[in-house]
Amino acid sequence: MTARPRPVPDAVSAFYWEAARRRELAVLVCEACGLAHHPPEVACPHCGSSRVAPRVVSGRGTVFAACVARQAFDVAFGDAVPYPLVLVALDDHPEARVLTNLVGTSDGAGPVAVGTPVEVVFEDHDDWVLPQFRVVAS
Repeated sequence: MTARPRPVPDAVSAFYWEAARRRELAVLVCEACGLAHHPPEVACPHCGSSRVAPRVVSGRGTVFAACVARQAFDVAFGDAVPYPLVLVALDDHPEARVLTNLVGTSDGAGPVAVGTPVEVVFEDHDDWVLPQFRVVAS
């Protein structure tokens, strides 16, 4: 099996990976308009201000959109298909949407329903941690 790619934090995204290591989910929140965004950018996509700062969020949200990946576009993920991909609207900041795969599903054969409640979970790797989401147990 080919090794899966690992994140390469930079000055804009380092806070996200540091928070993940602490088992926290963080997003950037604009100090000018108060709206959050993800993935991290140097300026707010809502108002253009460069006054953005990381904030830890609850890690809970709902599925905003979903699909199933049935083809691996990188050989390292060939053994994982099919797998569900979801766009999560965060409960604390619904304008911030996190694109992630959904873990803990039975087989990835079908997408999860829009509106399904989800929560962050953390997957350990050798020296880094990957935030992912799972359906909230009912």
